[in-house]
Order: sequence, then structure tokens, then C-alpha cells
Amino acid sequence: MTSASLTLKTFGIPMQRRAARRRLVVVTYIVLAAICCFTAWFARTYTWSYGFALYAAVAVGIFVFGGQGRFGLIKAFPNKQPRPEPPIVDLVRLHLAPESIPAADSAGLKNDERELSRRDRAHYLAFQPLSVVWFLALLLAAWALHPPSWLPLNAILSLLFVLALVASILTITLPAAIILWNEPDMESPTFSEGARS
Repeated sequence: MTSASLTLKTFGIPMQRRAARRRLVVVTYIVLAAICCFTAWFARTYTWSYGFALYAAVAVGIFVFGGQGRFGLIKAFPNKQPRPEPPIVDLVRLHLAPESIPAADSAGLKNDERELSRRDRAHYLAFQPLSVVWFLALLLAAWALHPPSWLPLNAILSLLFVLALVASILTITLPAAIILWNEPDMESPTFSEGARS
């Protein structure tokens, strides 16, 4: 399942157990929902506040769930070689103890066939319900062009904003959350090594 985070810990909590990863997903979405409420409340006064929720979702995707970089619990989804390090990093590595700063292992960041299959399935499962959400957003946009008599235009625009915000956050985070939710328990690296000896 994992990734760049060799210790399999997030915020100091071991994530080898499925139950721990599921708790992480639930708590993360509770926090993101609170940020969405905060964003929707302040968007009436400050139009730039929509960025709070999007930046939070990107931070979750990069640093917590993974799938979008070298950090997090899941390997990067794009399956590309990492960008080469700038020459200054090599200079620092030469002057410090070379064994204390490991070089980026590009082979360890590539996904194998199982991981690619898991990634594709997670995206398929995530984008099925999201297509319904975007259909509802299109319906609200059509109503905004010709508002029905029973629903004021301000209410339609507010609903459209909230729906688009939630859909954007789910688009960024849901595939990785599905992977974290469904992966089985993993053996601890130290436990499996101790059992062999």
C-alpha cells in the first residue's frame, strides 16, 4: 500500500492497521467538512475564502493521504520519476555524512502492477458518485439562468457554491481515501524481521 512514508506513521500514530487508517479518514473528512462550513460562511463576505478548503484538501492529499507526492501513506499516483534534485542538495550530501541523508530512491517511488490496478480502481469508484454531484451542479447552474418561482436566485447560487466546493474537495481526496479505507492490515516491518530471526 504504501509509500514514501517508510515508518507508516501519520502524526506519530502507526497506520499498519486498517482500523487506524479508517479512523484517520473519518477524522480528516470531519475536519475538511468543518473547513468547508467555515469557507461557505466567509465566502459571503470575502470571495477569496474559497481557497481555504481547497488548500486544506491539497495538503491532505500531499501530506496525509498521499497519492500526490513523496509524502503521505500512498505512493504518488502519476507514477513518474521524481524530479532531479538541485545540485545544491548533492553538495550538502557530500559535506555532511552521506549515510545520514539517503538519496531519493526513484525505483521505490514507482508503482508496481498491483498498485497501478488499485489506483485505477479507486479513481473509478471515486468518480462514479462524483459524476452525480457534478450533474446536480449543472442542474443548479441551469436553474440559476432561469430561476424557478419557488427557489430564490441567492439560494440557488449558495447551493451551487457549496456543491462545487464539496465536489472539488472530494475530487482531490477521495481516491486516496478509498485506498486507505480498503487496504488490509499490514505487518509491521520490525515485527516481520523479528519473526524471521
